[in-house]
Amino acid sequence: MSELVVNIKRIMLFVSDVERCAEFYQDVFGLEPIEDGYIENEWRELRAGDCNLAFHRALGPNGPVTEPTGSPNNPHKVVFFAGDVAGTREILASRGAEMDEVKVFGDVHMCDGSDPEGHRFQISNR
Repeated sequence: MSELVVNIKRIMLFVSDVERCAEFYQDVFGLEPIEDGYIENEWRELRAGDCNLAFHRALGPNGPVTEPTGSPNNPHKVVFFAGDVAGTREILASRGAEMDEVKVFGDVHMCDGSDPEGHRFQISNR
C-alpha cells in the first residue's frame, strides 16, 4: 500500500461579489491574480504561496446570492503567516482592512480581520 500524500492547492470562498473580494486580497495582501480560467464575476484565483485563494460566485435556490456570504460565525478562517504581526496589522489596516487587536499567547501572536463580505482571516506568527 502506498502512502497518501495530500497538498492543499487552494482555499475557495463562495461569495456574492467575486471581483470585490478578489480585489480586496490583491490590494490589501498584495496577492497576484492567476489568469487561467478567470471568469468575470464568477471565478477569480489568487496566488498565495503554496496554497491559492479562490473566489467562486455563490448560488442559492433562486440563483446568484446577492448578500455578503461571510459572518463572524462562519466555520472557516484563512490564516496568513506574518513574522511581525503588529507591524503587518498596521500595514493591512492602512490598506483598508478591518483589523482586530493583536492577541498574544506566549510566543504566539495573532490578529483577526474581515474582508468586504465578512469572511474572517487571521495573521499569525505560527
